[in-house]
Amino acid sequence: MSLKKRPTQSDVARLAGVTQATVSFVLNGSDAISVPPETRQRILDAVDELGYRPNALARGLASGSSSLIAVTLPTVTDFYSDVVHGIEDVAREHGYSVIISTTNDDPKQELANLDIFASRQVDGAIICGSRLKATELNRLARDHKLAILTSKSPVAAGIVKIPGEEGLYNITSHLIGLGHTAIGHIGWQPSGENEREPGYVRALTNHKIALDPHWVTVASQATLEEGALCLEQLLERAPQLTAITCYSDILAVGAMLAARRLNRRVPEDLAIVGFDDIPLASIVSPALTTIHVPRYRTGQKLMEVLLNVMAAKGDYEERQEVEIELVVRDSCGAKLHEKSES
Repeated sequence: MSLKKRPTQSDVARLAGVTQATVSFVLNGSDAISVPPETRQRILDAVDELGYRPNALARGLASGSSSLIAVTLPTVTDFYSDVVHGIEDVAREHGYSVIISTTNDDPKQELANLDIFASRQVDGAIICGSRLKATELNRLARDHKLAILTSKSPVAAGIVKIPGEEGLYNITSHLIGLGHTAIGHIGWQPSGENEREPGYVRALTNHKIALDPHWVTVASQATLEEGALCLEQLLERAPQLTAITCYSDILAVGAMLAARRLNRRVPEDLAIVGFDDIPLASIVSPALTTIHVPRYRTGQKLMEVLLNVMAAKGDYEERQEVEIELVVRDSCGAKLHEKSES
């Protein structure tokens, strides 16, 4: 059995009764020559009849554009799948296709991905949750058209920032408002620094609560297992803790599982809160109090910023911030607090 031969521009030209050059001008949208409307229509009809599809690589080489946007993710999660959905929708509206690669939280792979993207002549790239330091991102932004999703201090290029410090400040302050004064923190350092932890520290300081170093531990990975292990470590060192803030929802759910094994009721004995508001947060029991990050809108913003970076001549900087929101559910004990006051 032989494969059917794909139609070419020559086939379109023969069917339409024009030269191949005229077909090329019409399909590339060129205004370099004037093509009569009836001739243009014959060409388009021939394209439909033959099922002709332009060779994207050849077209890219001719125009200097690949119409490709590359996205690199640290891992595949519910959080990033929603972000990618937002990126793709805006990209398609502007005629771009999206290719995706993951790094497994490895900064070396992140750099390798960018090299691969450059070899494929992508028009721009988006880095989500970069594990590289700010200085390295600054260097990369000088060599590539980039948009970066980060909680770090602003760097060059196009930045969409999740205000992690602000979010952790708000949720810690919420726990303090419920009467907690012994509040622990399970952190994470995906790029060598926990950019959210300062919000926790600032909330304690502003409310004149002395921070005990035993109240803080750092997960090696953002997993359920690590969240559980970190809670066990915290309660062994500081059994007086009545509330725990977590870098992410996954760590928080892991902590809740460990609390159950340790016969610590959530929220009656121990309030636990997260960050991100992934789908799991609303269906665990008790439902998780967390900081909502608008994931789909974050993806849209990333692509919008990248379009601006790509359109700019020379160096360009833009900084956007996503709007976050405290979502109060059962795991913080707010309802118990309301009952005790009534």
